Amino acid sequence: MKEGKDIDKLFKDGLENPDLPFNDLDWDNLEERLHPTPKRRIVPLIWLTAVAGIAAMLLVVFLLAKPSNNENEVKAVIKKDQRKQNSNKPENNTDNLTEIPTKPNDSTGNGDLSSLALNAKATTDTNKQEHAIGDVNKTTQKVAGTTDVNANILANVRYKPELNSKTDFVAFKDQDLTTTIAVGKPEQIKALVLRKKSRVVLSILAAPDLTSVQKSGKSSLSGGFGVEATLFLTKKLSVTTGAVYAKKIYDSDFSQYKPNSNYVFKVNPANIHANCDVIDIPINVNYKVFDGRRNAISISTGLSSYLMLKEKYSYSYNGVYQGPQSYEVRNQNQHYLGIANVGVEFQHKINNNLSISAKPFMKIPLTDIGYGNSRLSSTGVAVSVNMNLFGKKN
Repeated sequence: MKEGKDIDKLFKDGLENPDLPFNDLDWDNLEERLHPTPKRRIVPLIWLTAVAGIAAMLLVVFLLAKPSNNENEVKAVIKKDQRKQNSNKPENNTDNLTEIPTKPNDSTGNGDLSSLALNAKATTDTNKQEHAIGDVNKTTQKVAGTTDVNANILANVRYKPELNSKTDFVAFKDQDLTTTIAVGKPEQIKALVLRKKSRVVLSILAAPDLTSVQKSGKSSLSGGFGVEATLFLTKKLSVTTGAVYAKKIYDSDFSQYKPNSNYVFKVNPANIHANCDVIDIPINVNYKVFDGRRNAISISTGLSSYLMLKEKYSYSYNGVYQGPQSYEVRNQNQHYLGIANVGVEFQHKINNNLSISAKPFMKIPLTDIGYGNSRLSSTGVAVSVNMNLFGKKN
């Protein structure tokens, strides 16, 4: 315990009477750190050089652009301009010089009046010239820097315009001035005729019909489809042709069946049923009786040719006995212009290039048709879609 008390006493004595050396320089350093002295900013040498160069350039520009007030220099410049004007005066151009003739002095004293009139005229010309050389005055004022000196000097300048009294006469040498008089009536100018292109319309059609043999009283549903082309000759007149593949189906009594054959039936059939494949080639002339904005009505008439591709005839009997059942013929009968066509067409225009139409028609035989030599007629309605191929509308 005693040793511990001694250690405490040792620390207590050391803290109460510390033996620390004191140095004034340390306090000065501490004070300098706490309150530092601001350093002066040193301007680089290159900036000083640049500022001096700019000042020197501004001084040189100011000295060069400073206007000069020396009156002698002004007079020298104006005299130089006057020499240039004198060199261009008409007195120096002897080739084109034409002096103004003056009246001689009158003995009665009118010469003085003439001279006064001439002086007044010269003064008037001088005033007019001052306006004409206004741009020269402005340029001289800019060079001289003083308006009063220029006005006094230019007031005595006289402008003498160059006059030329030469006259050039038009020479009519070797010119034939004789004219001929037209005799008779003047030629009439023909009106220009513009030819319009003919309009061609292509039609795709389907034509169901009822086909029958005349006086038979029996009709069968038939039909065909094909392509036709219509050429417009005028605004209302046109021609139509094409090709239609048709089925001609009909029934008739045996009495109306007159084949080109020497074959004799042992028992005559009671009924004949025909199924024929035909190419119908029409040639029709159409006339438009009504032409509205959207709708049109035309009537047509013409002739058709039947080319019989295949003909098949079936026979039916009324008794127990049965004879030949059928007979077929191929490409044996052609009837050129053997059918008359009559129809009325109702057309509705969709646009300038497309329209649809419905055409009730009737085909009337002018000759016997087919192997059976029957008077074959058809009645139906052809429905078509029409397209303008080229050309303008007539």
